This record gives sequence, structure tokens and C-alpha cells, in this order.
Amino acid sequence: MKLLTPSLLILLVIAAGAVAFKLATPNNCARVRGDDTLFVLTGDIRRIPYAMNLLENHADRKLQIIGVGGHEYAALIPTEVKSRVHIEIDSKSTFENALAVRKIAREKNLKRIIVVTTEDHMNRSLLLIKRQMPKATVIPCPVRLQKMPPSERLSRWGLEYLKYVATILGFEKKA
Repeated sequence: MKLLTPSLLILLVIAAGAVAFKLATPNNCARVRGDDTLFVLTGDIRRIPYAMNLLENHADRKLQIIGVGGHEYAALIPTEVKSRVHIEIDSKSTFENALAVRKIAREKNLKRIIVVTTEDHMNRSLLLIKRQMPKATVIPCPVRLQKMPPSERLSRWGLEYLKYVATILGFEKKA
């Protein structure tokens, strides 16, 4: 009698990996210093207001909005902080976001960066950025997926898990 068919075994491995992926995701923003530079990866409107809150009451903190569509979020930036916000709009994927973060961090001689993105996108973003900047301190600052139907949340987590696996396998330029 076969206890586990190959298909069932593969399904169990995928499910266990998905659970581990979710459990490994940072669920809180680590301590952000007053002079840190925040890197917000575009793609979800929740990320910009979250980052704006992190800028409040910290005159030395800077914000880098990274990715396509960044210019669309300019209206969400209060006038009093616009001088501390830079928008990069050339990168079109998370891999290209990581390259843009590396370029900006090198230009500004940053050894510590704060990554702001949604929680489902955090693991892959951190992996790609750390590959580009292995000596930098990369601090996660996840934005929670709130007010979203469970089916949509599950779909987003599932897609990000598959992209994460593809990234681990070396397909990061396409993922």
C-alpha cells in the first residue's frame, strides 16, 4: 500500500513551504531611527500613507519611493515633507526595485535601509535587496493587508510565495 503518492508528497511540500513562507514574514516594523532612509516599493496604495506616518515628527528621515507608478503617488505627499521625498519611476519589477535601491544607497553612502512594502511582498523584496546589498543592514517595515476579502488575501500570498520560490531558483529577473 502506498502511503504517499508523489503528487500528494509534492502538494504537502508546497503547502509546508507556503506555511513556512508566511511564518517567516516579519509582522512588525523594526525600530526606525530618526535619520533613516525609507525605501517604499510601489505597487499597493497602502504603502505610501504608511511611509508618510513614519516620516512624521522626524525631520532628518528621508523617503525614497521606488518603482513604476511612483509619480502617481505624489499627490499623497504632504507639502511639508516633499523636500525629503525622492521618486524613482524607472524600475518595473521587484528585481529592478532592488537594483534601484542599491544604486540610491550607494550614491548616498547608506549602510542601513528601511524597506516598506506590504507584508505579502516583504520576503521576496528582502531577498532581492539583500542579494544586491549583502553588507547593508536591511530593516523590514511591513504594511499589513487590511480590509481585504480573505480570498483576495490568500491569492496575493499564494502568488508571492510562487514568485519567492522562483526567485530562490534564480528567476528573479522575471519574477
